[in-house]
Amino acid sequence: MPSAPDATLIETERLRFVFQQLPLTLSVTLLNAALTAFVLAPVTSHAALSVWLALIATLVAVRFALRPVFFRRRPEGTESRFWAAVSVLGAFLAGSLWGGGLALMFPANETTQLFLSFVIGGMCAGSVTVNFSHFPTAAAFILPASLPLAVCLLVEGSGSRDVSALMVVIFAGSLCSSSLRAHRSFGQRLMLQYALRRQRLKLSQANERLQAEIAERRTIQETLHQSQKMEAIGHLTGGIAHDFNNLLQVVVGNLNLIRRLSAGNDKVVRYALAAEQAAKRGADLTGSLLAYARRQAQRTERMDVNRLLQEFEPLLLRTLGGTIDFRMEVSAPVPACEADPTHFQSAILNLVINARDAMPQGGVLSVRSGVEILEAGDLAGNADASPGRFVAVSVQDSGEGMTPEVLARVFEPFFTTKEIGKGSGLGLSQVYGFARQSGGHVRLISAPGEGTCATICLPVAPDPEEGMAAASGAADA
Repeated sequence: MPSAPDATLIETERLRFVFQQLPLTLSVTLLNAALTAFVLAPVTSHAALSVWLALIATLVAVRFALRPVFFRRRPEGTESRFWAAVSVLGAFLAGSLWGGGLALMFPANETTQLFLSFVIGGMCAGSVTVNFSHFPTAAAFILPASLPLAVCLLVEGSGSRDVSALMVVIFAGSLCSSSLRAHRSFGQRLMLQYALRRQRLKLSQANERLQAEIAERRTIQETLHQSQKMEAIGHLTGGIAHDFNNLLQVVVGNLNLIRRLSAGNDKVVRYALAAEQAAKRGADLTGSLLAYARRQAQRTERMDVNRLLQEFEPLLLRTLGGTIDFRMEVSAPVPACEADPTHFQSAILNLVINARDAMPQGGVLSVRSGVEILEAGDLAGNADASPGRFVAVSVQDSGEGMTPEVLARVFEPFFTTKEIGKGSGLGLSQVYGFARQSGGHVRLISAPGEGTCATICLPVAPDPEEGMAAASGAADA
């Protein structure tokens, strides 16, 4: 048995087929009525015939006017029952006019009686043909159109007329039976169509979910691959930088001794000083590499990001120059976080310098602070951070933006898109290392021609009052 929604849909579809066939049904009705009137005109009352024709024409006009209303309303649910009643009533009235009207005007001439039997039989067969989808409509015409004819034939009283009456009843019954089978077959076909449509929809939805899962898996794999690559580079870089830094410390110490012991030899002192300065620049370079590898020494403390940014604003303005519209949006209070203030300001300076270099013709640069809640999916590939609340500081520019290929490598040490001598390729590496070593996250969003937004997320520091309350509760217990 179909479910309630399916039954309603099937009923609506049955009626749609019936109303689609109405122009043909009504045209045949008018044509047959005209022919019948022509045949009956010599043997029946003209007044009765005129009334009969007028009633048929009126009913045809009403039914034809209701057809566009049905298609305009597109009935569903309980409204379908109303239109089913309209269809059945229209067919019943039409059948009654044919059966009852011709019974009242039934001629005595046997030839004319056979003609009427032929016309009504054809009309009943036509009703099955055009109303096959809706059995009640077909039966509502067949029974009132044919049974009065059978009664009229029985009233004649002759054996041949009795046989004719029986044949009319059998014919009407067989037509009703055929209409019922067509009605059921139509419903089964619709049920199969709706079932197929549902299965197609389920398959489409399953395919969409599968495609989404494939895309998500591909993204996770790419993120994991990138994270593993960055981790491997970090281990390699950190090991080399650590050993090289130890060697540089020995070189700097010995150069310092040479400079002191050669105090009377200006030439040696000058060479030793130049070598010592170069060694210190190498030490700074290894410091950047250690920051990327997350092995940099940090002095972590609770800090107010907004206060640090406001203190840092004059230096950022001097760094940017006069061609860039700088906007600092840190008015809303944010919770404290735990990080190294010096390294935080260095990371922001690196981001601002990169943004400035991406806008050689000037533009707009804004620094914003706020709070974000990052889930595990947002931290995919970042094993140093845990989901939770973060203080987020964003540096957004209106510059050239980056292609996906550049964006995938932007945190790698020594990778730069700047000209030779204009960038070491370690600025964003330091930002990456600082955020990860602080238990936070760094996110870059960029597209060619749409600028870049870099966001450093630092975990919110625990509330010391809550910690003291928890410790006090444990002591009381």
